[in-house]
Amino acid sequence: MILLNIKMIFAYFLFGNTHSYLNLKLHPIGHFFLLVVVLTLSSNNFLYAHNFAQNDNSILYTLIKQFEIEKSLASENQYGNESSLLIHSQRADDLYNQLDSLTEDISDSNFSNHYDILFSDFNLTTKALVSANLADESLREYGLSNGLGPKMAAGLLNMSVDMILKMNETSPIDMNDGASHQEMENMTSMSHNLSTSIEVTQGNNVVKNLVNYETSLELAKSLKILFSNYLQDAKLENSTGLMPIPTEMKINSIRELGQGIDNLVLALNRSAPIEEVYSIVHGQIHPNLFLAFSLKLNSDK
Repeated sequence: MILLNIKMIFAYFLFGNTHSYLNLKLHPIGHFFLLVVVLTLSSNNFLYAHNFAQNDNSILYTLIKQFEIEKSLASENQYGNESSLLIHSQRADDLYNQLDSLTEDISDSNFSNHYDILFSDFNLTTKALVSANLADESLREYGLSNGLGPKMAAGLLNMSVDMILKMNETSPIDMNDGASHQEMENMTSMSHNLSTSIEVTQGNNVVKNLVNYETSLELAKSLKILFSNYLQDAKLENSTGLMPIPTEMKINSIRELGQGIDNLVLALNRSAPIEEVYSIVHGQIHPNLFLAFSLKLNSDK
């Protein structure tokens, strides 16, 4: 009964309601640690988000993974959907330009392969941060695929489930809202404008923007590969500090993390409701990344 109440507290802070506690997949001891985090950070406004403190490598490699995915999707559509080919190619070019502004080592056409080799030598924190970012980007792209504008889709990274449900019930909605950052507009405006007429039926739902759906699914698949290659069998040690997390709990968190990633891929494959995908990302993937790899939160945002 006590564990159930704790899960309901987490659900309230993470999802904005108490009935979503069933979506929170954590080892029992993990609820104690997250409860301390929630109480410690309750004065801030980012508890709905999983705003992990990034480093230069995690930002760079997230962009590289996104570039690889868009380039691959463009290649796959080369002899198929001309509109999808154009959009994925443009998105790949935009990502390449962002990378070019961050590093001087991308002139080689095989630069992504070079960075993939270097990535294997990075610490677990960086790999876990990239995993968290890929999950966030998959969720954002899925929002775009369901017809949300860039700003509203980005808001999924901070929005509670109740807010999403109310958003779905509200009609009409301005689906063409502007992005809050110029870079996001550059990355999404072309896709949003050209792909709105591309609608396909996935499961019981209609995907309004096929390009964004393809990107969302490939991001989730890339996350699964990253987890299998680098995190699933990671060598873990007891953390130190005021709240040391036992290795056994970290191992269980990795197990739950793997299940959450599998659930994300399955949900996207059947075009699940946005609130379900949101719950998987924020209730199963991010909390377990936080516990397993002792990620830090940006408390100053």
